[in-house]
Amino acid sequence: MMRNALLLVLFAATFTSRAQSFEQWLAWGDAAFERGEFYGASRFYGGALEIDGGRMSVQWKQAEACRLSHQYDKAAALYDRVQRKDMGRMHPEALRWLGEMQLSMGDYASAEGTWRKVLQKEKDKKSFTAQRAENALIGCALAKDTSPHDPTVLIEHLPQPVNTYDSEFGARIGPDSALYFASLRGEHDADGVVKDTAAYHIALHRVGRSLPWAEPIALGSTVNGEGDNANITWSTDRRWILFTRCLPGVPCRIHIAPVDASGSFGEAHLLPGIGDDVLSTQPMVVHWADREILLFVSDRAGGHGGTDIWQGELHDGEVKFIFVHDLGVNTIGNERSPWYDTVTNSLWFSSDFLPGLGGYDIFSAAYGDDIFATPVNAGAPINSPANDLYPVYDPKRGEGWLTSNRKGSFAAKGETCCNDLYRFTFDPPLVSEAPSRQEVDGTVVIRTQTPSERLLSMQDRFPLKLYFHNDDPDPRSWETRTEQTYGETYARYDALESNYEKENADPLPIRNFFVEQVAHGFSELRELATALWPVLEQGRAVVLDVRGHASPLARNDYNRNLSMRRIESLRNHLRAVDDGRLAPYMNGTATNGGKLTIRELPYGEDRSAAGVSDELSDLKRSVYSVEASNERRIEIEAIGLEQRESDAEGERITKDVGALHQNEPRQVRFTVLNTGKYDLRLVKMEAECGCTTAELPEAAIAPGASTEVVVSFNGRAPMGPITRKVKIETDGVPRQFILVLQGDVIP
Repeated sequence: MMRNALLLVLFAATFTSRAQSFEQWLAWGDAAFERGEFYGASRFYGGALEIDGGRMSVQWKQAEACRLSHQYDKAAALYDRVQRKDMGRMHPEALRWLGEMQLSMGDYASAEGTWRKVLQKEKDKKSFTAQRAENALIGCALAKDTSPHDPTVLIEHLPQPVNTYDSEFGARIGPDSALYFASLRGEHDADGVVKDTAAYHIALHRVGRSLPWAEPIALGSTVNGEGDNANITWSTDRRWILFTRCLPGVPCRIHIAPVDASGSFGEAHLLPGIGDDVLSTQPMVVHWADREILLFVSDRAGGHGGTDIWQGELHDGEVKFIFVHDLGVNTIGNERSPWYDTVTNSLWFSSDFLPGLGGYDIFSAAYGDDIFATPVNAGAPINSPANDLYPVYDPKRGEGWLTSNRKGSFAAKGETCCNDLYRFTFDPPLVSEAPSRQEVDGTVVIRTQTPSERLLSMQDRFPLKLYFHNDDPDPRSWETRTEQTYGETYARYDALESNYEKENADPLPIRNFFVEQVAHGFSELRELATALWPVLEQGRAVVLDVRGHASPLARNDYNRNLSMRRIESLRNHLRAVDDGRLAPYMNGTATNGGKLTIRELPYGEDRSAAGVSDELSDLKRSVYSVEASNERRIEIEAIGLEQRESDAEGERITKDVGALHQNEPRQVRFTVLNTGKYDLRLVKMEAECGCTTAELPEAAIAPGASTEVVVSFNGRAPMGPITRKVKIETDGVPRQFILVLQGDVIP
């Protein structure tokens, strides 16, 4: 963050003295890099390369220094030179960093090609690099989305004197409504060199919000003590401030200072309980579940990888019960700058691993029922190809803040060198009043998604397609069941990608298929398993409708059995995933009554696409082609939340299917059970409106058996929640079934 003025003075002086040797430039570069002065290091390495431009080891060093000083274009050119020459021998990370730099430049077409190469070369598809490549490719797709941005979100780049040509970051609005932030600023001479290097440190500043902006004032010495000081926040009772202090030779750590009645800050000290020798930074305090919670960032042992969001409880100026935030937000990459909004119950943060537009992107995750929803990328214009950090989201004011080094920031050493403060405004989200609370304190509550709504919303991306290698699992078997899990079949299939590429004259289409279809499907399955858990924990019954496909290389009856084995592998996978926590719901042993059912709808070649070879001698087309590979799949087509109850009218089966698109027909399957002693026939159907019908099977239902009733909804209904009933009379007990279809009609 801080540029070393002494090194830049030395660099400038070299041009007025005799020419320096290659070794001297290199030594200066290494010394600067060791001290974290990456911009100066890049200049020194550049001097060495002017003397001997072919040294790959120095090209690599300059690439690293340029990357770490946000000179994305220069870093990309250098990484490209290294990876072409090195071929992954000495610097296997060069290709990955080339892809990252291309993302940060906004060159998404080049980035997509680079990340495909990264994924192709990575043998372990579960490695950090492979997972990052998959996310980067999704990020490229996000960037290419031509959907218009929300016109109500407006970004404002704060002017001078708040922002400078140095660096500003971490904006917070204090209890006095003033703007607080960290800044690296100093007085420069005519050559842009800092005059007083001893005072050139990151310090916390305050400025009133009246326009025009005044000159920010540094906080007193009780806070801006030795070293660099940043990331200010307040306890919920305003009795304490917490901030980050970075001293030479030790990790940055959170400090705390008392605040008196006048708002003045007392002497700061290390936050008790935070740890002496581990990184702790970017604090944020929130009143959550009747406790004062400290959210902060650390790379201490026990995390997921890189820097993670951690939390602890604040008790009168001390932090206790520290643990890593483990509710679906942290990744094996880096998560930073947490902000919790109590109005929308959402966590805002930045990540460099999740799918984004480049560098760090800002995400939000709604909280409910003890779990966070899948993080959502805030998108443009909040995010950019460069780094976007320190989100603040304030729906009461209709404004937010962020820090970015995007193009347009004040920059003297490259257009993306330095961080600046940005303010964004937006229309406050629609709120609904909660009458029971309105009478007490007038509280308005944002309606966030429930776990059931989050699960059902996944259907917007359905069908969820899961792919298989030819005749897998259990080749040459007529069995309809298997012991294998889908995860096992996926790993085998993924390992065969290079074989598939060799069998295709143009390997690019099949390579894209493995990334965009095979790997993407497995990622979606992980998300589905995560979304299922909180719904089942509520005692709900969930039904997944799954349909099987197969390529036409074998007979249709064989392919039907194969499809059933593949669906069984999905069952086995869900039983085993996340240490088997879904197994009781699938086995019928959950004490809360929750149940997960996989309803199979298998079929084989009779539904295969035209043009796919069924010749055993033509393996290139019948096995290894994209067309044949696309046929070997199962599809999760629908999710239903069922509830069964008996009353005087008969047996009532309610199924919530989530979103129903207006004027778009939808078929919903209900399973009817015969729990009696005699055969049961469904003899008559009566729907409450013409928009809903049902198909009744002709055959009787044997005792203990079941049948499916398909209810068809034509989509003709006003937007909003709907309930549609279909009554089915029987010739036995119960006298009738009442099938209730629930959902929300949307455009």
